[in-house]
Amino acid sequence: MHCLFRIRYYVAAAVALAGVALSGCGSGDGLARQAVRGTVTLDGKPLPKGAIQFLPTSESQPVATGAQITDGKYSIATADGPVPGSYKVSISSDSGRQVELIGGMPGGAGTPNKDLIPTRYNTESSLTADVKAGGPNEFDFPLTSK
Repeated sequence: MHCLFRIRYYVAAAVALAGVALSGCGSGDGLARQAVRGTVTLDGKPLPKGAIQFLPTSESQPVATGAQITDGKYSIATADGPVPGSYKVSISSDSGRQVELIGGMPGGAGTPNKDLIPTRYNTESSLTADVKAGGPNEFDFPLTSK
């Protein structure tokens, strides 16, 4: 009898834990996140690969988010998207060259990959996006290398 009670206890505990774990699925973080998408071109051609970041411009915006750019397109699903508000946008894309190793040792000082995107679009970005509740939130960024 004692053994049967113990089994029921463990089964009940497992079911309760599964319920707690599953209750978090799909419920999100309670923020009014929005899906965003768009295109990025460099000198009129789709950017082959890169990264885009949406960085909050206000302390009242709780999250920054980003995505990979592939063949000039990016997309961030609602679950991972930004909340409504104004964002600074940063876009980068490395040259794809491997870092040169000094002394042949991994982790040693080397030459960093050159970013194909000018600094005015990433570390010194002046790009912005205003994310709106209910969208549409499609932001295209035509960049130039000169």
